[in-house]
Amino acid sequence: MRVCVLILPLLLVSCSTIYQASETKATLWKLRGDHNTLYLLGSVHVLSKKSYPLKPALNQAFDDSKCVVFEIDLNRFTKTSFQREFKRTALYPAGESLSQKLSPGTVKLLQEVLPLYGLTLKRVERLRPWFIAEWLSSRTLEMAGFSDSLGVDVYFFHKARATGKLVLGLETLRDQAQIFDHFNDKENESYLVGTLATLATYPAATSRLVTAWRNGDVRSLDKILNRDRDSDPVTHKALFSERNAKWVPEIEALTQKDENYLVIVGAGHLVGDDGVIAQLRHNGYRLEQM
Repeated sequence: MRVCVLILPLLLVSCSTIYQASETKATLWKLRGDHNTLYLLGSVHVLSKKSYPLKPALNQAFDDSKCVVFEIDLNRFTKTSFQREFKRTALYPAGESLSQKLSPGTVKLLQEVLPLYGLTLKRVERLRPWFIAEWLSSRTLEMAGFSDSLGVDVYFFHKARATGKLVLGLETLRDQAQIFDHFNDKENESYLVGTLATLATYPAATSRLVTAWRNGDVRSLDKILNRDRDSDPVTHKALFSERNAKWVPEIEALTQKDENYLVIVGAGHLVGDDGVIAQLRHNGYRLEQM
């Protein structure tokens, strides 16, 4: 699952399946603290209208919580703040350009793909490969009819504001802007090439992802969302492993509070051997999938 970047629109995952009531579990866990309850909800950041209504368990967890914790504090989320933070990491400094960094073969491939998205190589020369990869993925889903305004995070953020619930974040915009900042030229190019190779199948793949998410199919979610764990450990570490490890102590601290909390993060962060759920269980917490 990709991190959200909004200098240009970025969508993460989408859904084209219609919800039907079933007996399947949700991608939602309950953790009993000493004096409170924590709900951990795996999010899909981009959905279609067909994805609603959500499973009742999700709204019930929201209603039972006094505070909602997102990856970032969405109250501080603005177009200006995103542009400011990501311009620091998504752009090459003066004197450097995309064409200088990429192999001739990748440049040629980009020249073939970019016109399909209304872009030219000249227009993206200042952008780093990882950002172009993110934007192309985003645009591919947008062209397929999906909207980030329908994502799980946005849905519950609007509900939180409407009901006066406290909103918090596990990391900052700057944290997210720096996720790919340590990629060297080779890693950047590899990330871009891998993305270009999967663009055609991205909408269909994300539909399968959302089906697994809707059904609480943890094994399938892990296989889909953490597929880079072995094939591309650098990317997996940047997107998931390091962030999961930082979030776990913050989530553990919430178990000492008196109020109930709903924690909403990308579903890929909750599943897998290095996911938040596995780490919490390793630390002795008992979690129930709802």
